[in-house]
Amino acid sequence: MEAHQACRPTIEALLESDQDFKLLLNNIPAVVFKGYIDGTVDFFDHKIEEMTGYARKDFESRQRKWTELVFEEDVEEVKLAFVQGLKTDKSYVREYRIRNRQNNFIWIQERSQIVCDQSGKIQYVSGIFFDITSPKQAEEARQEGERFLSSIFSSILDGISVIDLNFNIVQVNATMEKWYQQALPLVGNKCYEVYQGRSEPCQPCPAYRTMLTGEPHFDTIPRKGADGRSVDWSDVHAFPWMSKTTGKMRGVIKYIRDITCRVNAEQTVEESLINLQKALNGTVKALANTLESKDPYTAGHQRRVVQLACALAQELGESPHYIEGMRVMGFLHDLGKIAVPGEILSKPSRLSEYEFDLIKIHPQAGYDILKEIDFPWPVALAVVQHHERLDGSGYPYGLSGHDIIMEAKILAVADVVEAMASHRPYRPALGLNQAMAEISQQQGVLYDPEVVNACLRLVSEKTFTFH
Repeated sequence: MEAHQACRPTIEALLESDQDFKLLLNNIPAVVFKGYIDGTVDFFDHKIEEMTGYARKDFESRQRKWTELVFEEDVEEVKLAFVQGLKTDKSYVREYRIRNRQNNFIWIQERSQIVCDQSGKIQYVSGIFFDITSPKQAEEARQEGERFLSSIFSSILDGISVIDLNFNIVQVNATMEKWYQQALPLVGNKCYEVYQGRSEPCQPCPAYRTMLTGEPHFDTIPRKGADGRSVDWSDVHAFPWMSKTTGKMRGVIKYIRDITCRVNAEQTVEESLINLQKALNGTVKALANTLESKDPYTAGHQRRVVQLACALAQELGESPHYIEGMRVMGFLHDLGKIAVPGEILSKPSRLSEYEFDLIKIHPQAGYDILKEIDFPWPVALAVVQHHERLDGSGYPYGLSGHDIIMEAKILAVADVVEAMASHRPYRPALGLNQAMAEISQQQGVLYDPEVVNACLRLVSEKTFTFH
């Protein structure tokens, strides 16, 4: 009895120790095991079933070896880790994949200790398995994302340069290295030194402005060649490079697009436009000269109508392109008079009704000549309408109001004012004052009120005169 009582504390201590051990096994976030180098296991805690889907007893009865679960491609690496552990302190950490009962991959991190007897013979291996599938998948996803971004970064045909706040180049893509072969290596050097051949930062540079403001900036700048001369042109976009951890700016990302072809094309287009403009002016002058050779009074009339029509368009707030169109229309508005007999155009007395009917064909004749020419303005339409009047009393179609385009309304006022203010074979000049009185009296009846008011302002307030 006394012996039994003497043993009781020891039994209770053992039971308590066993309970503590089970509590530890239940709460540790890993599977505890004891096994042998042949892959058999004689102890697994219950969490092995949740991890693998296999019954614990299958392993402990040695019906199933742990090594049978190891993914074929990882077997050699697993063996190597074990051998390395034998050579050192008999402990090792290795990561590998196993297949669970559903044939899905699980990543395992094994932390084990090799236990040997006094002679050094291996007795068993004990350790823990951690399921690291989630972090492994996250890491693989991160690496895949980095590989994806890296492949994009290296394959972009535009230049990318990452620069810190001290103007040091941190990273570039292959395009930048191709563009600046003469300055390699780029990384680690100052951007203004290798890119622009300068000894100090470029003040107008978009990257510099982004560093100062923290906002994106853009500019078009030349790119320097090996000899320091500009070899092409680039659009440079600068964006702030922000730290993910602190949220503060770490530097600038420069995105550079070679626009040399575009600039050259724009220059070519500009040169073509200049040449086309010259050709257009030559055509207009040739047509105008054709009429001038027939009617000596027409030459001065066309030039003065152009002067007033362009001044009216400017007074009305029209664009330079619109005003240029008025210049062309002014020179060509009477082109149709080449279809009128010369003796009628220069007759020193008043025209008969028949002769005036012949004069009235010139807007339509001018239209027929010009209608197939693709001007950037409604030249032919303005020519055929410049004798139309707001009340429908004009010719050749008797148009009225909004049916008459604004360019024709401007020409109508300029034509009448010039005709009254200038000498004609059948009468002396009536002067600008009488011309102003005429258009003022017929404002809103024959002539557009807005154009008339503009003409009155030009003459009375801005002292317009023909020259």
